[in-house]
Amino acid sequence: MRYMFELSGEHPDLPTWEAKAVLLSYGDTKSIDKEKGIAIFSSDAKYEDCANRIALSHFLDKHLESVDIDHLESAFLELDIPRCDSVAVRVKLREDRRRSIDASRMMRKLGAIVSKKARVRLENPDVTLRVYIGDRAHIGIQLAEIDRSQFENRKNRLLPFTSPVSIHPRLARALINLTVKKPKAKILDPFCGTGSILIEAAMMGFQTFGSDISKDMIDGAKKNLRHLGLRSELRQLDVGDISEFGEKFDCIVTDPPYGRSSSTRKEPLDDLYSRALSSFLDALGEGGRLGIILPNGKQLDFEDDFALIRSASIRVHRSLTRNLLILERK
Repeated sequence: MRYMFELSGEHPDLPTWEAKAVLLSYGDTKSIDKEKGIAIFSSDAKYEDCANRIALSHFLDKHLESVDIDHLESAFLELDIPRCDSVAVRVKLREDRRRSIDASRMMRKLGAIVSKKARVRLENPDVTLRVYIGDRAHIGIQLAEIDRSQFENRKNRLLPFTSPVSIHPRLARALINLTVKKPKAKILDPFCGTGSILIEAAMMGFQTFGSDISKDMIDGAKKNLRHLGLRSELRQLDVGDISEFGEKFDCIVTDPPYGRSSSTRKEPLDDLYSRALSSFLDALGEGGRLGIILPNGKQLDFEDDFALIRSASIRVHRSLTRNLLILERK
């Protein structure tokens, strides 16, 4: 099937990367088209699996056709609409198109065309045709709307145990999706803190393990997981002792301390990160992946043992930029 992801605008690259990574974890996937706000792929994946995992998209659609904007109405005349009792048309404009195109007027014109083939109903239609207009007009049938409010509802400040440095649930999920290579992955967060990454991984059905040097953090992570009805194996461990899990992990996904308000037990960050990387190498299985977020300017000396898959800078807020790395064990 050809899938069309209507992307969020949090980052110029991460939404597209996440969409492709999720599809790839379920089967063969090929990029078909991409422009700002939209990415189209051909994939063997089931849409339900993708919709339940994706964080950085607004809608997931079955892609029907992409045409020049001037040919959009004629394309609708030839459109093969699934047999149904009712249909609706939704038009979304890329920001720079809003000056030259009236989305409401366009919806009415396309709706009038569709009404000759099926009854138009704006509320709870059987089929929703979605049109994204950017450089071209991309037409799809809506498969799922991504509930992005769920991530706001799981912000750490709304959970029983809180910390000012917890990663946002939406970014935690995206980091997991960018790291995971298969749907039944075994995931470790060795700096689990309040459990934000473990929560998102467990909600997606992965087998999760977490550790932290702080007993308070382990107790707090347990409380947060329990509050959400989730489970994870948790241990109080220094990052150098994660071999005590007795497991080889498919992925390590983590947001380690970065020296501002989170504790490193006075260990210099460079030393901590060096010890951690050595420990990660031993804990990952062959071809295992590491997804990690680092303070701006911090480097990992990974080239001998890991290959770089992805990297991106993320602006957290005005005074804080962080670097996301996806690495694969050689």
